[in-house]
Amino acid sequence: MDGDYGDIIASEPILGALKEKFGEVHITWIASANYRSLLEFHPLINQFIELKYTLLSHFLIETHPFHHHYSLHLSGFRKDPITETVIINPRADALGISISNYYLKYNLLEVASQLADLGLLKGQPHLYLDKEEIELPFTNPYWVIHCKSNMGWRDWTDEKWIELVHLAIEKWGVHIIEIGRVNPLPFEHPNFKSYVGKTSVMTMMKLIQKGDFFIGLDSGPTHMANAFQIPGLVLCGEFSHFKTYMPYSGFYQDQEKAKVLFNTKGSANGLSLEEVWTEVQRLYELTHS
Repeated sequence: MDGDYGDIIASEPILGALKEKFGEVHITWIASANYRSLLEFHPLINQFIELKYTLLSHFLIETHPFHHHYSLHLSGFRKDPITETVIINPRADALGISISNYYLKYNLLEVASQLADLGLLKGQPHLYLDKEEIELPFTNPYWVIHCKSNMGWRDWTDEKWIELVHLAIEKWGVHIIEIGRVNPLPFEHPNFKSYVGKTSVMTMMKLIQKGDFFIGLDSGPTHMANAFQIPGLVLCGEFSHFKTYMPYSGFYQDQEKAKVLFNTKGSANGLSLEEVWTEVQRLYELTHS
């Protein structure tokens, strides 16, 4: 599978289900080297193979070289950039699951579990990290925010984020860190620290794992927060032609622990500061009473 960080994290419970189904089995996960840190310490994965070329996915589906091979792609989601071969998954097509309809009925785990011939699986995703300790940014509990996704149209505005951070610090005196890859908030405060573009994926996961509360977008770090069961708020808008959808299984399905807040009339950018702040107050006070 070579989807994205969130797709891989959300699919993690299939590993335990496959182990239960087949018993003593050697499990190999094939994915881009970008995702190695998500998988290399997992106790149920025997081998990680780097997917250097998208075309390999096509050959694996066609040749079926393993006793059991499960492609977690949806047809048309990936295309090899050199040969322009579109990756087709016959099992997904037979199940009637496509990039145009998958979110109408299923979360990401339910899609993956059907593609792995496990039916509609319920479960809590987990992440397994190395044992190296990191220096935490504050001695006090801290919040984690993720403000910039890989897809800019999923983002909220810097102005609203900065005002939200101000409100949280003023009301509760909390400490807040920002994680991500690019474009940190133009904001400075003794209670705020930016790690944007400054950490490895492993370190980012450790920072999230130690966090007390999380606010982010529908992105890989939010799936990490779900895996570590960090209470939080997810800011969402329309995605493709899905006005609302539920990517997550497990912890983030419990609305007393987390909330996926949608702007059903456009992108997350359209969510007002007032409605986001209202949900932040409700969730933080509910989970920290």
